[in-house]
Amino acid sequence: MQKAQNKEKMWLEHGLCILEKSKLDKGDIVAWPAFHASLQDNSPDKKRALTQLLPLFYEKAATAAMIKHGMDVILQATQFHNPGQIPVIAMDAPLFALGKFVQWQWPNTHGENSYMLMFGGLHIEMAIWNTLGDYLEESGWTTALTNAGIASSGTANSFLKVSHLTRTRHAHQVSALALAKLQQVAFMQNESPHSEEDKLAWKQDMIEKSPTFQYWDTILNTEIMGLIFIRAHREHNFRLYVEALKAVTPWFFALDHQNYARWMPIHIRDMETLPPSIRKEFEEHGNWVVNKTNNQFSAMPIDQAHEQNNEFVKGSGGAIGLTENPSAFRKWMVSGPEQARLLEEFEREYICPTEEQNLHHEGLQAQETFTEQVLSLMQTISDMGNPFLDNIPELLALDTVHVI
Repeated sequence: MQKAQNKEKMWLEHGLCILEKSKLDKGDIVAWPAFHASLQDNSPDKKRALTQLLPLFYEKAATAAMIKHGMDVILQATQFHNPGQIPVIAMDAPLFALGKFVQWQWPNTHGENSYMLMFGGLHIEMAIWNTLGDYLEESGWTTALTNAGIASSGTANSFLKVSHLTRTRHAHQVSALALAKLQQVAFMQNESPHSEEDKLAWKQDMIEKSPTFQYWDTILNTEIMGLIFIRAHREHNFRLYVEALKAVTPWFFALDHQNYARWMPIHIRDMETLPPSIRKEFEEHGNWVVNKTNNQFSAMPIDQAHEQNNEFVKGSGGAIGLTENPSAFRKWMVSGPEQARLLEEFEREYICPTEEQNLHHEGLQAQETFTEQVLSLMQTISDMGNPFLDNIPELLALDTVHVI
């Protein structure tokens, strides 16, 4: 985990240097995904995964009976394609709880030696940002984003509840670099020497004196932890994934996210006691995430691939208007996944990504936009009052300067 934190520190330090430039040059990288994509080696790309949908079922999924039936169908499909493999199934929190109930209720046929159930990484990431959103409530963070022109008032408030994951993730990347810059500005105004050891001592002293400093330093550290969790997926780093889970789980307890607080320790225990065959695939081959493209730093959690397939099937219209006609709906349930398969195979075979698509947001315009947003947010927060310069023994909101 320390190595992962040092890598994020590299991004922050690199970003702070780039922010000093009056104009970016071609090749300058400051955005979080572009920076880490640029660090990837030039080894052969991971093999693109085949992702398909089984025929959909009409009944409600969130019941023990349907989860047990789904596990049976997945086992049959897995054994047909790869005899002897233990199926790996990714679920969100409610379905994961039902899946574990099935495993514990029928240990001989559906136990943990027969199936590997995982919490979906996409849903965990959403839970992390949602939990941090609870912590940011009434802090003035959304007001700063709005005043900086990064998002409208409604959109900024939606970041607290993660209504749009990609935009929320981007907002926290901008926020992390802006907060790091503000902290650096505060430290440079300090009269003590400016070595790394002196900075650590200064931070500790300010944390003891100022609740406001501690609050925003905690936000910065938590945003970095969320980005480490994402990076574990993008880099196929299973061990980092488990360490990141251990780091974020206390937040679910602290802010009363009961489902994740209750089931995340179970998931961590499962990930630390994997069967040898699954552990080898996860740790050595990175087969716990999905590569849908050949781009660097673009692997995704299994449940995110599920969501994209679901969107593919829905297409334009999807099942809309068919739910009242059981016969037509059943035909769509069978044909929809097959249509998605044909579209995916066609795109894989005949549609080649452009160079710009392969750059993974490394283009100059994307870097300039990110830099402008960071500088704008930093200036907005400075105008409100740099929280890292606060010596008042109270926790104050950015926008109202009221005690939280």
